[in-house]
Amino acid sequence: MKLVALLAASAAFIYAQAPRALPLTDMPADTVVARSDGKPITAGEIRSLLGSGDPSAVNLAKTDPERFLGSVFVMRYLASEAAKNHLAEESPLKEEIQYLVDRIVANAMINRIRENYQVPQEDVQAFYTKNSNRYEQAFIKAITVGFCSTIVPKTGTTDAEIAAAAKAAFDAAHCESKHTEEEAKAIAAKVVARARAGEDFAKLVKEFSEDEMSKDSAGDYPVVTRTSSYKDEIKKAVFALKDGEVSDPVRSGNYLYIIKMRERTVLPLSSVMEQILQELKQKHFTDWMQEISFRFKPVIEHPEFFIKAPEQQKPAGPEKTVPQQ
Repeated sequence: MKLVALLAASAAFIYAQAPRALPLTDMPADTVVARSDGKPITAGEIRSLLGSGDPSAVNLAKTDPERFLGSVFVMRYLASEAAKNHLAEESPLKEEIQYLVDRIVANAMINRIRENYQVPQEDVQAFYTKNSNRYEQAFIKAITVGFCSTIVPKTGTTDAEIAAAAKAAFDAAHCESKHTEEEAKAIAAKVVARARAGEDFAKLVKEFSEDEMSKDSAGDYPVVTRTSSYKDEIKKAVFALKDGEVSDPVRSGNYLYIIKMRERTVLPLSSVMEQILQELKQKHFTDWMQEISFRFKPVIEHPEFFIKAPEQQKPAGPEKTVPQQ
């Protein structure tokens, strides 16, 4: 059996569990934690194994340290026996090992290029200025008018259509709003007209809003950003407003929202610096990868090399005749 296969087999059960937190203490690195076949293994060696290998080894080390350490000693023994027999110098094992080494070192180089790139400060500032709308935040007040939908989809034949019709029927039967959709639209239109005429918005909230939580705070809603969890139709309406403006009624679910923009601001660069740095680092890395991928794109001159030749059928032998009795 090849050395790579042996190492993989002996290591396989180390990495079979889900990752867990490192079960490490502050024990001195030179402390001998265990022995096997007269050979020691120290706390420092175990930390290195768990810190640089597959994180699933951590789980086994914590739940079954004897099994974990046993696999380590077995691998060390097999590797030492392979070294005595110079297996790593034989083909095709030599080439397999080199391929694995190249992959590990290449991945390390990728991580270094990605993480060590120093983004120029002027690039950060330029990105922030160009994309300032991404970092906007809006402080709003809103009046919510609910309604019970009278439109129930027809029951279809698919499971999804049947489920949608059932949900719509259930919602309609259990709707607690006192308005039909047409009534809600009329109320919302009246609210918009009064708000745009300059009437105190907090007074309108108290009179018309059906959202008890925001009603208690004069209609104030949590801050809205481009990435917040508000529904898209709400965010679109919000960021179309200027300070002091009142929106047309916005339908979202079984509610109409009348939104007033209190203030739009842009988050300061200091609060989004890390986010921008990571995005620019990733862009630098992506551009670099595309460049070297293009540079080393091969031109295959003999594609037939990669196509398995069809097996040749054996020529049929002379037809045998059965002697007649």
